[in-house]
Amino acid sequence: MTDILKAKGGKLTVIDALLIAGAKSVSERLLSGIIGNGTLLSGAVKLGGAIALVSGVKGKIGDIVGTALMVDGAEDIITSFMGGAITGIGDGAGIQTDAKVQIL
Repeated sequence: MTDILKAKGGKLTVIDALLIAGAKSVSERLLSGIIGNGTLLSGAVKLGGAIALVSGVKGKIGDIVGTALMVDGAEDIITSFMGGAITGIGDGAGIQTDAKVQIL
């Protein structure tokens, strides 16, 4: 099991990917009520926060949380540009651009 967790996909280990995904999930839930989610504004705030965080918090924690915010912010911007254009995929759920985003 330890070998699997230390395996790399690109420059990240599986552990890194799990930590980033966890941090993204938590930050997305915490911030959605404050700045929204899936909007250009929420994406810009998260990208700015990631840049500020990484410049102030060094080491693994800064890298993990900064990457999570960067990915979440980029996802918000892409979602806002799609504007709900992708609908009817699978069971009919699509991308919604309100604070209660359901992505596929």
